[in-house]
Amino acid sequence: MPQTRRQFLAASLAASGAAQEVRPNFLFVITDDQRWDIMGAPGHPFLQTPSIDRLAREGSRFSNAFVTTSLCSPARASFLTGRYAHAHRVLSNWENISDDEMRRSFPALLYEQGYETAYIGKFHMGRDPDPRPGFYRWSTFPGQGS
Repeated sequence: MPQTRRQFLAASLAASGAAQEVRPNFLFVITDDQRWDIMGAPGHPFLQTPSIDRLAREGSRFSNAFVTTSLCSPARASFLTGRYAHAHRVLSNWENISDDEMRRSFPALLYEQGYETAYIGKFHMGRDPDPRPGFYRWSTFPGQGS
């Protein structure tokens, strides 16, 4: 039985056939401050969001999920690491996530398995726009949109 998240991910990828030539692609789209039902896919009565609805229709949509912290940066850090804010220590929108935490993130684990991982958009964990561990490509902007 795998003991660490890294061993678990490696075993899961191997068992699913992902370690062979054909491996699944992953695309995570994260929007800030948006409730689960504020788009057309779950049946909102008047909002029209055709692009995100197509992603929901052709991919996977998590309809029974929650955020551990409803503040942008702590929630984003929890999403990337799978850890609560008291564990990853990003407690406000201007705190940096440590490189150690990023090295244990799910993108870093995928990167170690040969995936080309990318982060595109608002990182918003500290003010440093430099690339973080675990990403093959990195495109974010200084000032986080200020």
